[in-house]
Amino acid sequence: MRDVAPFPSAAPSSTPDDRSTSFQAVEGNAKEQYSGGALLVTAYAALWVVLFAWVAIVWRKQGALNMRLLDLERVIDKAAAKADEAGARAEVTVTKKK
Repeated sequence: MRDVAPFPSAAPSSTPDDRSTSFQAVEGNAKEQYSGGALLVTAYAALWVVLFAWVAIVWRKQGALNMRLLDLERVIDKAAAKADEAGARAEVTVTKKK
């Protein structure tokens, strides 16, 4: 019979423990790599754009809400004036009947 080793002997620098604690550069397509600084600037720019858009939307909604509130106050004042006028007329007619 022949002696066959199940695995080739591994070099000491390629053990799993060595690979997990040391940096292993990978050769590959450089077009897929992005600069960390460029990604950071892009992320901050996107965050500011979203923040300004949100503030603009809230500002517009607040303006519309203020307009609705002013309209409601105007309608309430108008209804109160009509009620006061109708109440004054009712008092006049009641006092005339006496």
